[in-house]
Amino acid sequence: MESLKHKVEALRAIPAFAELPPARLKLVAHAAEMVRFGAGEVIVQQGDPGDAVYALTEGEADVWLADAQQGPVLLRTMRPGHLFGETAVLYQGPRSATIKAKTDVTTLKLAGPVFLELLQSSPQVTLQIAVILARRLASDRRTLTADPTVPGTA
Repeated sequence: MESLKHKVEALRAIPAFAELPPARLKLVAHAAEMVRFGAGEVIVQQGDPGDAVYALTEGEADVWLADAQQGPVLLRTMRPGHLFGETAVLYQGPRSATIKAKTDVTTLKLAGPVFLELLQSSPQVTLQIAVILARRLASDRRTLTADPTVPGTA
């Protein structure tokens, strides 16, 4: 079992959680589960229920979208500090993309209800999540509308 101190430090490195007061961060860390994935392993599958949010603390993971017209589309590669899974938890729907470990990966997993309670009690975290989602939406839109035959647009 990972130490609480280690989980607190890992969460502090996630921009959305960095400004949480130490006592609140400790509560979130206590509720978080350290989960490891091997390279090539699927962390979340597009279409599955969104039951948890993950904070990437070590390694790299690719975000894949199964698109009916284009086939699988690589949207981005995430590195430590990235949060994922929050979209499906927020709207209580299916996962919108598949996340696959590119390297060995370590995450902190927060159950959906714990994440939602954190958002309700921490306006600064809620605003950070909104900014993250807006940037991601803009980036995904650029990726999906880029012409893969034109160098530098895909």
